[in-house]
Amino acid sequence: MDIITWEPKDNDEVTRRYSEWSWPDSVEVISEWTDLSTCRYVAVVDIKDSESYAIAALPWKDICHIETFPVMETPKLMAMMSEYV
Repeated sequence: MDIITWEPKDNDEVTRRYSEWSWPDSVEVISEWTDLSTCRYVAVVDIKDSESYAIAALPWKDICHIETFPVMETPKLMAMMSEYV
């Protein structure tokens, strides 16, 4: 899961870039949300490797702050944990 933020002064540029940009084919987008109250965007994506992550993130690093959190659906995690506990 990525939480991406940017400065309000950069909002027009982020909007312009996003309208012309698309996720790399190697990234499966699960869902995307835009925070209506501030300059923040949340994406849940399935990324298979670090190269795919870099391809998706590098075009934004000059204008956005990207926080990435490895997440898993809770039922899947619970099933996996039951095998190891």
